[in-house]
Amino acid sequence: MLQPLDGPSRQFQITANTTTPQELKRDASALEERKVITVQAIDGKIWIYFADETETVTAGNVSSKGFLHFSKGKETYEASNTQKVYILAFAGTVDVRGAERA
Repeated sequence: MLQPLDGPSRQFQITANTTTPQELKRDASALEERKVITVQAIDGKIWIYFADETETVTAGNVSSKGFLHFSKGKETYEASNTQKVYILAFAGTVDVRGAERA
């Protein structure tokens, strides 16, 4: 069950590319007690991928197993601070905005 959002939040910007999956977070580690992450791809499509803690994340598995997130679409996903979430651009580079919320 999703817990209420009763803690801090922090927003960030990432430029996604097609070769290097990037973990969706603002700082070196995810926001403590993070419950959800909100994502908006500003100028292109991206892949969103919820990684298994034992795997090595590659561009190939993000694009073959990830969810397609359309340009300008804004979605919120449940993701604790221990859940690694990666993004990868569908084509070119994509300006991505995000918010971690606890």
